[in-house]
Amino acid sequence: MLYHYPSTAKVDKIIPKNKFYQRGSANHRIERLFVEQVESIRWAYKLSPHTINLNDSETIKEIQIFSIVSRVERLDTEVLQFIDKLIPSPIIFEIVFEDKIKVIANYKRQSQADSQKFVLGKYYATDWQDLTQREDLPIVFGIADLYEYFIEQLLLSTNKASPNVVLIPNIKANLSTMTQKTDSIEDKIAHAEKVALLTKQINELQKRIYKEKQFNRQVEMNLQLQTLQKQLKELSKI
Repeated sequence: MLYHYPSTAKVDKIIPKNKFYQRGSANHRIERLFVEQVESIRWAYKLSPHTINLNDSETIKEIQIFSIVSRVERLDTEVLQFIDKLIPSPIIFEIVFEDKIKVIANYKRQSQADSQKFVLGKYYATDWQDLTQREDLPIVFGIADLYEYFIEQLLLSTNKASPNVVLIPNIKANLSTMTQKTDSIEDKIAHAEKVALLTKQINELQKRIYKEKQFNRQVEMNLQLQTLQKQLKELSKI
């Protein structure tokens, strides 16, 4: 999920933290999060028709790549959400902490009720990676295709970033199949979240079964577990 971006798209501009929370009229909590958790924010790249030779669309004109050096291992996603609300175009955040890096983003879409506004989705993240683990960008037709590809790759990532970030279970092969068979990025996100919810319910129920002392209750919960596992298996076939 880390890519080599072309030099033509490079911005490499440090943006002072106070520019964000002053422009967005941040409350005391948000301002404190910026001060305590963020070391620096760099506008690294701008992916647009002029910088990477891809066509734009009516809804997505460009994608921003922001690099944030974090002072903490678990950067609060309220910081990212605050930045996202200030900038209309989609943002891919590369979070650097010590000698490792992860990618975090949400699916930002144009509001159906008001084309001048946009809607933020839940945040998805990769695991921590080595700073040098980068690959070439995929071959796609347009900016919107590239953005959907980024989001799909995040859906395939095992995510342990933050309590505020959606946890996608480590069933990469099945989820990859699902994302290929569904029509839209919204469908893919909804499908991934259903899988995540079922997996969470299964894990919690397995822990309860392990702790349960009454045999009859164990039998009952095992039947519930089998039902959930069957539902997960059916979802994986879609």
